[in-house]
Amino acid sequence: MSTHNRRLDKICVVIVAVSLLLTVLFMNGESLGITMIVDEDAESYSGTTYFTTNDQNSDWDTEGATVITLTGDGAEISGNGAYVNGQEVVITEAGRYVVSGSLSNGKITVDAHNSSKVWILLDGVDINCSDDACIRVDQAEKVFLTLAENSVNTLTSGSTYSDTALQDGTDGAIFAHDDLTINGSGSLSVTAEYRHGIAANDDLVITGGTITIKAAADAIHANDSVCIKEAQITVDAGDDGIVTANEEENGYMYIESGTIDITSVGDGIHTTGDITIAGGSITIAAGDDGIHSDQFVYIEDGEILINECYEGIEALIIDVSGGNITIYSEDDGFNANGGSSDMFGFGGGPGQGGMQGSSKEEGLWQDGSDPVDMSSDGDSSGQMEQTAEEIQSSETAAEETQSSETAAEEEETYISISGGTITIINDSGRDADGLDSNEDIRISGGTIYISLLGTGSNCAVDYGSESGGVAEITGGTIIACGASSMAEGFSSTSTQASILYNTSTVADEGTTLALKDGEGNVLLSWEVPCSFSSALISCPEMQVGNSYQVVIGDSSEELTIEEISASYGDDQGGMTGGSMGGMQHGGGFEGWPFNDTTEGKTSEDSASEDSTENAQSNMPEMPEGMQEGHGGPGGHGGRGNGQTPPDMSQDGATGMQTPPDMSQDGTTESQTPPEMHDGQTGGPMMGEQGQQETSQEAEDQAEEQTVTAQTVDAGSWKIYGGCAALLIAAIAVSKFYKRH
Repeated sequence: MSTHNRRLDKICVVIVAVSLLLTVLFMNGESLGITMIVDEDAESYSGTTYFTTNDQNSDWDTEGATVITLTGDGAEISGNGAYVNGQEVVITEAGRYVVSGSLSNGKITVDAHNSSKVWILLDGVDINCSDDACIRVDQAEKVFLTLAENSVNTLTSGSTYSDTALQDGTDGAIFAHDDLTINGSGSLSVTAEYRHGIAANDDLVITGGTITIKAAADAIHANDSVCIKEAQITVDAGDDGIVTANEEENGYMYIESGTIDITSVGDGIHTTGDITIAGGSITIAAGDDGIHSDQFVYIEDGEILINECYEGIEALIIDVSGGNITIYSEDDGFNANGGSSDMFGFGGGPGQGGMQGSSKEEGLWQDGSDPVDMSSDGDSSGQMEQTAEEIQSSETAAEETQSSETAAEEEETYISISGGTITIINDSGRDADGLDSNEDIRISGGTIYISLLGTGSNCAVDYGSESGGVAEITGGTIIACGASSMAEGFSSTSTQASILYNTSTVADEGTTLALKDGEGNVLLSWEVPCSFSSALISCPEMQVGNSYQVVIGDSSEELTIEEISASYGDDQGGMTGGSMGGMQHGGGFEGWPFNDTTEGKTSEDSASEDSTENAQSNMPEMPEGMQEGHGGPGGHGGRGNGQTPPDMSQDGATGMQTPPDMSQDGTTESQTPPEMHDGQTGGPMMGEQGQQETSQEAEDQAEEQTVTAQTVDAGSWKIYGGCAALLIAAIAVSKFYKRH
């Protein structure tokens, strides 16, 4: 073989070796510690970053940017990538643009390639548009709206949009078909007289600026996700405050920091997917739920004040590990309500919750329609005959409803509290709950204060005991006050002792409730804002076998805890440990059950037959909410009565627990975002809180994983293809030169 051929052989060997090496590196680079450069802002990016580098970079270089000056009835453009069409400025290319000036009735439209990234710096912009969005994104990969430092920007859209805008689905004063980011340090004021303030069909990220929105419908409305940090946002919404609406993929929300103030007719915050609050200061006055998720609410830090709401926080799963949460509600404070029908499930807002009575005696149903008279044999007079198609349609709808309800019933629902401080006050409800779960309530830490009225069917802690649910406390401190008629205690499976103390007389609002140990040390104390006739109390210092003193106002009673969870007091009609205890009232409401000289009572003490009969004759009337439905928000406005919950120190002394440190802008120090699950954001399922899968579910998952291929983005396929082509070429060259 000639020297020339030997050299060619060596070259081919080297090419083959390099090709194999590159292929291995690209396929296993991350495991080998090689960092792959990816485009976080690309549509194809499948990582778990809430905020990309570009999202957080509001100080981008404007040198070489196209300058657009709005002139009232037109615009002047210096640079490439944009043109003027009357009072519309159209941006057609990727790049950077600086915009200032005003339009009396115009708009800025981005219509670029679907892989284009467009940066727009708003530096003193005032745009009015009577029949369309003031800023609209028809097409781009991602648009960054940056609010220039010290700039004031104003956008106002009209109350009636053009047919073209409506056909396009435009429903915001700022509207984007694609991903949209708002950042910077300037201010932005948005007035949307038609529907939403800021609307995005995909992801919306806000990482800065002072933003004020007044909208006829939702203030902020995105389809896939809303992520917020370091912004000051104030909204006034005719419907919901901040919304994600993707029902197919469950649009999620992540709030890391910043200050958010929401006033809304509907929900304050509403998502079809998970909500994670990792910090910030959030204030809500809502006509319906304060915070609502169709899936999961996870709160790990932050200051949350819900001044007004029907229900405070509602979701399938509510998980609190930190933060300071205060709720003034008209119905439930926390509601983990999975697998329920419309009557008792999600959507039971003002005028919808409870068992609504009809107005048949007045000749109309509650919805105003004529009732159908039923004869004694069940036939209806005057009822129109149904066609076969109508009957089939009705049966199909019923089957679909039953199927959806069955699926909902299979979903896990619970409340888990492992940290933070939670205060729930309801000074108007008659059939309300503090913590309400259709299944479990799990408390392993934190400090919880609940105050409901001491009359009616108000239940401070309500869980699905009738369906096998449990309320377990293994740590933390709780004082939960409400009415004794429906009171429930913790389950016997708890590992921390608790006392459910019921009274036959309602304590006045502002009465101090305290627990002292055998030596007279105060373990916990609270000046309860509302009246109460039942108190559920627990703290880590409580032990089975020890004696304690329950103090309510000027009266007290000494008792000995003989089991992990039991009832005490003259009225022991509550349900303890998930058992359906008889709702008995000891002696009616005839004076205090306390006697300073009375010896300690145990859980084995029971009311006499006379007191039981008397109690049954003094059962409370049906609460208003069960007679005529819940009314709308009555405007108690989250005021409370000026009472603030005390904090419990670990040594049992009364003292004030320090809330999370707040900076001057009301933000808290950010924590690490929670881990993702199923490709979405949300809090992690914590150990015992995670749902245990059945063997059948495990088999189904294994089968699904077997047939599901790993998704590879287009860029990776190009790299793999290039390596493969190089390898094939090397082999071909080697064979060719061997023959010659």
